[in-house]
Amino acid sequence: MIKIAFRIALTALIFTFIFPMISGVHFTGEFWPQGIAYGLLMAAVAYLFTYVVGLFIVATLGIGAIFVLFGFWLIPAIELQILAHFFPQNLAFDSWGSAILAGLLLMVVNIFTTIRSTQSTNQR
Repeated sequence: MIKIAFRIALTALIFTFIFPMISGVHFTGEFWPQGIAYGLLMAAVAYLFTYVVGLFIVATLGIGAIFVLFGFWLIPAIELQILAHFFPQNLAFDSWGSAILAGLLLMVVNIFTTIRSTQSTNQR
């Protein structure tokens, strides 16, 4: 539970402080409550999107895995664009390029936190 809260807080920090520095990414709001809310929303969208991708792979009898394998780096950008579509007053992207850049940043942070949490779990 603490690991999830840490990841949400880290995502909120990225939304609040890092995204406004990226050209083409517009996030308006403070760390609390908008940043935390978007961290939670991003976690929820990522969770649901994982199941949609899984269903896509099963429905295509595994052929969809080829698309996911080569397009995995687009998944966070799609998730961010979904959030921007539903909440345009706080989050907007000028282009898909800026969404992809922001998504890659989130993906790297999530991979790093997953690796760190896995290492700490294995050491126990």
